[in-house]
Amino acid sequence: MKKGLAILGVLLLSACAGSQSARVGAEMILPPLAPQMKMQTQELFLMASHLNPDVLPDYPAELLADGPEQATVCAELVVDENGAVAWTAPLRGGPQCPPEALPALAPFERAVEQAVRRWEFTAAAVCTFPPGVEKNDDCAGEGVVEKKVPLRMAFVFDFSRSERRGRFSGTSGR
Repeated sequence: MKKGLAILGVLLLSACAGSQSARVGAEMILPPLAPQMKMQTQELFLMASHLNPDVLPDYPAELLADGPEQATVCAELVVDENGAVAWTAPLRGGPQCPPEALPALAPFERAVEQAVRRWEFTAAAVCTFPPGVEKNDDCAGEGVVEKKVPLRMAFVFDFSRSERRGRFSGTSGR
């Protein structure tokens, strides 16, 4: 019986030693050269809110065995007036993003695009408050006009691979 448990223990340890795990983190960054909205004194901008930040790309499965220990890619996207991702593309350049298209990063960029297309947001909006109505973050009040607007955003994704654990986990940087 003890010999059977010892063999089972060795088998479990060897299975864990050869297994792979990966982590992915995402953080919003400022898009380069993005125009900034000019707000009038009676206007308030409401930022789009990410509704499913737990939807993150997976470390590409085909690279788990021998891919890079770490990889960083960036993506730019447009959230439309309904809160859906209307457009996304790899973002290159800037302090946190790769300077150019690199073939080794293509699988990571594809994984990011697939995940980002599933993201959902509350739409960004500009609220206009009439005279006598105090600005508030709810766009509430008599005569307040809320106009949904598209929003350009950018995110940096950090992928890391480890050979110490046997399952995937995702963390969202904010």
